[in-house]
Amino acid sequence: MSLAGGLLFYFVLGLTVIPLSLLLLLSIPFTSRADRYDMIRAWGRLMLTVLRRTCGISTRVLGMENCPASSAVVLSKHQSAWECFWLGCELPFRCAYVYKESLNRIPFFGWALWSVGLLGIDRSNGRGAFQTFATKGVSFLRQGWGVVIFPEGTRVAPGSHVKYKSGGARLAVMAGVPVVPVALNSGLVWPKNSIAKRPGVVTVSIGRPIETRGRSAREVNEEAEAWIEAESTRLLRSGRN
Repeated sequence: MSLAGGLLFYFVLGLTVIPLSLLLLLSIPFTSRADRYDMIRAWGRLMLTVLRRTCGISTRVLGMENCPASSAVVLSKHQSAWECFWLGCELPFRCAYVYKESLNRIPFFGWALWSVGLLGIDRSNGRGAFQTFATKGVSFLRQGWGVVIFPEGTRVAPGSHVKYKSGGARLAVMAGVPVVPVALNSGLVWPKNSIAKRPGVVTVSIGRPIETRGRSAREVNEEAEAWIEAESTRLLRSGRN
């Protein structure tokens, strides 16, 4: 584990997110949502480069050819903050993330999120939260964006499993777009709630799109969960060897 590398990474992250957020806020009258997203995407790629140089964490990608060019619901394993950077930077379409609306209130980082107007949801609103999510999500998908959802609802340590929530599959079925399952082993190098990082390679595996037309959300969700969990287990074993 490298504590020094982790501290340096977070120092650079904090140093750069402040001017980024101010630039995004000041640019709102003159730029589109897509323009501001692309600014965040460029910053995310910079952070992945910084992570590689400070902590020795690189990336291997399997199955990128399985990813459609636009309009898909991405269901991803969630082991660390790493995938929040990578998915938004490297998938072939712009991604609307589903996240807690309260994050918008975090100084600088939250302001940057708010400036793009992604899928911030007030989870305390119950059924209303899903209706808001569905309306906004379908709108993004019709504009050619992808919607990224972590169906476990939180970061889960490598080797652990939480039953998947069905909201992402329900959205995909409603919009008639495919689900793209994503497995990974990022938790091996970026442990949950840890500043220190382990040098190594994060492997991301993108599965074949799961068709949703004529299928139930439950069936789609179960297929995605089975593939993601089996593939993440395989990646976990290979990553430890």
